[in-house]
Amino acid sequence: MAKRLECPYENLSSAFLLQSSDYQKQFFHLYAHRLAEMTRLLKPLAQSKWGKEMPIMKLCELRGEQDVHCIIIGTIYKHQQHKPSILRDISEENQLAPQPQRQNYSEPGDKVILEDELQRVRLQGDHIAGRSLATGIVCAVKGGTDSEGFFNVEDILFFESGPQKSLTLKSPAKLVLVSGLDQLQAHNYVDALNMFQYWLSGSLGNSKDAASMVRLIVAGNSVRSTAVANVPTLQVARSQANANDTVQAVSQLDSWFAAWAQALHVDLMPGAYDPANFMLPQQPFHKCMFPQAGRLSSFQAVSNPYSCRLNSALIVGTGGQNVADLLRSTGLESSLEALRCTLTWGHIAPTAPDTLACYPYIESDPFIMRQCPHVYFAGNCEKFETELHVGTGDKRTRLVCVPSFSKTQSVALVDLETLDCREIKFNVESE
Repeated sequence: MAKRLECPYENLSSAFLLQSSDYQKQFFHLYAHRLAEMTRLLKPLAQSKWGKEMPIMKLCELRGEQDVHCIIIGTIYKHQQHKPSILRDISEENQLAPQPQRQNYSEPGDKVILEDELQRVRLQGDHIAGRSLATGIVCAVKGGTDSEGFFNVEDILFFESGPQKSLTLKSPAKLVLVSGLDQLQAHNYVDALNMFQYWLSGSLGNSKDAASMVRLIVAGNSVRSTAVANVPTLQVARSQANANDTVQAVSQLDSWFAAWAQALHVDLMPGAYDPANFMLPQQPFHKCMFPQAGRLSSFQAVSNPYSCRLNSALIVGTGGQNVADLLRSTGLESSLEALRCTLTWGHIAPTAPDTLACYPYIESDPFIMRQCPHVYFAGNCEKFETELHVGTGDKRTRLVCVPSFSKTQSVALVDLETLDCREIKFNVESE
């Protein structure tokens, strides 16, 4: 087995660990805190870009006046006719207004509205690309009012995440990213999993490359990668069968993780269809679920989203729910484009809690990107995509859409020194 490089590690996911479970609160507090904190972060950026002579005003200060040029900081709200609605679902149950199921509910005619603590205003202008925006984004807009009550946007500014520390790596450490193991279907690609294990341990003539692999992050959907089929006529029997299959799949995963953790450090994130809590942030699996791997110090269950630091490289990622929800609610065409947008907006999951379930935080919004990551990934994507994003201030972030292993039999390998990234395929049949 290859001798591994030593790489300092720090888990930075404490903000995603719930200290209590109080679900009686309203989501107003989360939106209010998001707006308050991001307003504080956006104000100096807006003044630096547009000048201090341009006033930053609240919507209530406009008082319906015309031709007032100013800067407004607020939260985007998209009025979408086909957005999921509990009232519409109740109507369907009572057969009052049946609606067709939609995979994407974004339309060119969606209305973009900006709201602050007290009021809201309809936005219009060439700089407002409604299909590329989503509810929950906090931004600063420069423009003016008109006689019809619209705010004509001349320019728009996003937070683009916080400051970024420089990379000071002194060794060619590499990070392995995998997602969508879908153990319930693993009999279809068990040879690929075996090859992956040999590759991790350096048993495929790759001992030199394997020595530089310092960590493996499993980004969700390890047990299953699709929702459980609901068949009402066989509900009791099917539920018991699903439960037995899930227990067996977790036991098999335990064996895989124990083997992998003997080769390198393994971080396990829950996913959308794993036996874990549904709302973001998903909490780490209990160690008793993986008795073999849990005995190893090189294995740990972590939250989703997950953040850590390897040497000086900041790693941030999710199981892919934030990207999948953006693709449903916007006109964005690829997972990579959606991932890039969340980095530009400075928020991991802007659509939470509107269309993406999340915990009703009272005193904070942990999804704000207060530091700019060096590696930012989303798991369970349809295919491998990557891009080196260069933001303001020459901040460089490697974006990685980690493919679902059950669909592609491939993983992503990131060089933390150069931020290069490539796909490694283990599809035995095609190679």
